[in-house]
Amino acid sequence: MHRILLWKMGAELAHLKRAFSPRREKKIYYFAFGANLSREILESRKMEVFEEFDYVLGDAALRFTKYGFFKNHGFASADTEPGEKVYGKMYLILERDARRMDYFEGVPFLKAHERIIGQAEEFEFFFYRTTRVTPGLKPTREYLDYITNAYEQMGLVPEDYLRDLKATKVLEEFFPPDEPRGRIKHFYRWPRFCWPMLIAYEQLYIKIVRHTHDKSLVQWAIRNPENLGE
Repeated sequence: MHRILLWKMGAELAHLKRAFSPRREKKIYYFAFGANLSREILESRKMEVFEEFDYVLGDAALRFTKYGFFKNHGFASADTEPGEKVYGKMYLILERDARRMDYFEGVPFLKAHERIIGQAEEFEFFFYRTTRVTPGLKPTREYLDYITNAYEQMGLVPEDYLRDLKATKVLEEFFPPDEPRGRIKHFYRWPRFCWPMLIAYEQLYIKIVRHTHDKSLVQWAIRNPENLGE
């Protein structure tokens, strides 16, 4: 549980740095392809966007292979796949906001994602990829709609690609996970009678992360972005 505490403390410190020392001269490009395609999500996280355009990431595939909060629940990841493409938005944001985004995506301490550095012709950018690829997961309807609604406004997304994405099966039952999620090292080396207790521990861990993920005591201090989506 100490990782959750460190994660939240680090996130609060990142919010404070952004609020009182934004360093507006330092910016970086961020490639989004999941819920962050939604302006509503960006606004709720007080992310300031200075430039925005459609972008295609090569040699990667959009897959729901990042473990979510429920049984069989998945979030999107840009998994390595030669010849495939991921469609999304390129945002120019402050480096301070990029650091905050790391915490929203569970990079520090939780190690849910890793930050990947990409290189376009004229600039460097970053995006997120799951640290543990798990096939067979399903997004929620709300999460899938964030992506497909954005794709409908992007002329570069092929119609058949969008049609297939819309047909993705979504999560309809929200049960706690009943399988090990990797938080307990060498899970199967433990005596079998310990397994239910260890899974209960992981369920509590995931529940705490889910309920504190977008909560902050200090994010209010960040001035509301004025140019989001301009």
